[in-house]
Amino acid sequence: MELIEALESRADSLVDEAVELLEHRLVPPYKHVEPEVLQQRLGKSMTTLITALKKRNPLPVIEHGKRVAHARFNAGYQLEEIQTAFNALEETIWQFLVDEVDSDHLAEGLVMVAHLIGAIKDQLGRTYVELASHHHAPSINTSRLFAGPQGG
Repeated sequence: MELIEALESRADSLVDEAVELLEHRLVPPYKHVEPEVLQQRLGKSMTTLITALKKRNPLPVIEHGKRVAHARFNAGYQLEEIQTAFNALEETIWQFLVDEVDSDHLAEGLVMVAHLIGAIKDQLGRTYVELASHHHAPSINTSRLFAGPQGG
């Protein structure tokens, strides 16, 4: 079975499997996201991945990574939480490819999927760093700490 055809035929079930994996890996606040919302988000990621594979161009996943990063950063999620979701999707796809794609296409398929999901995660990281550099984080006032004891 060809890679793209295989992924298209099983996209929904692969997303469901990734959501199941996430139930055991996520921590609050992302853990409190409804499974249906996670399915929708990962479904969009899967669709974008398949589009990039069809076009043989990473731009769709790079743009997707940037959009996801902006949305999740502004919603207060940590980068690690978002990358955990993409790791679950990648793991699910890899296992599927190993089990279902014929050996003649397996190596190429694994490389292409790893490259594209890696591009998403790379863009997530870059965008998070960029957004954080413009975001003022509160700091601790240490002047009292070093002023010494007060009143005795």
